[in-house]
Amino acid sequence: MPVVDINTQKLAENELPIKRFSKGEITREKILIAAIEVLALNGIKGTTHRAIASHADLQLSLTTYYFKDIQELIHHAFRLNSERILSRTDTFLEAAFIVLTDIEKSELRKTIVKEKLCLKLSKMACEHLIENIKHQAISLAVEQLMLTEIQVTPVLRVLVHEHESVQLLPYEQLCQFFNKINPQLDAKIMYTVFSQLQYGQLTKQISIDSELIEQTTRRIIAWVMSVK
Repeated sequence: MPVVDINTQKLAENELPIKRFSKGEITREKILIAAIEVLALNGIKGTTHRAIASHADLQLSLTTYYFKDIQELIHHAFRLNSERILSRTDTFLEAAFIVLTDIEKSELRKTIVKEKLCLKLSKMACEHLIENIKHQAISLAVEQLMLTEIQVTPVLRVLVHEHESVQLLPYEQLCQFFNKINPQLDAKIMYTVFSQLQYGQLTKQISIDSELIEQTTRRIIAWVMSVK
C-alpha cells in the first residue's frame, strides 16, 4: 500500500523559489522532486534509481550521474522536502498570534475569556491540520519517513534536529502566552501531537476523521491554556 496517494498530490512547480537554473540544476531538481514523490508513494525500500528515473521520465543514467549512491539521493530529497515545509507560512500559528495580541494580558486571566479563546484556537488548529492533510500529504509522508529513518541512519539526525527546531519555535512562542516557566515542554508536546494527528490521517484523505482531530486539538490546547 502506498504511503500516500500522489495521484492528486503532485508537487507543484510553483512551490519552488523563483530563480534561474542551469540545465544541470533543473535536471537535478527534477530528480529530487521525483524522489520525494516516489518516497511518498513507495517508502524507503521502494525508492530506487530506476523508480525515480521512471517517475521523472528521465534516463536511468542521469539519476546515477547526479547521485551515484541511492542513500545520498534520498538524503538530498529529505533536505529539499524539509526546506519546502519550513518555507511555508504556518497560517494557524500566525493567525493565533494575531488573536492573542489583540487581547489584553489582564483579560487572559479571566476564565470566560480563556474558554472562548480556547474554542477559537482549537477550531483554527483543527482546520489547519485538515488543510495540511488534504493538500500537503506528500510533504508530510516524506517528513514522517525522515523521522523514522534516523533510527537506522544517524547521519540524518542533524537535519532532523534543524527541521524540528525551526518548527518548534513558533509553538514555543505560542505557549509562552500561557506558561512562562517551561513553554518549551508544552510546545514539544503540542507539536508532537499535531504531527502524529496528521501522519495518522494520511491514508484517509477521502474520509478524514475530523471529529478525532477536533477533539484532540481541543484537549491539547485546553491543557496548554489550563482550561478545564
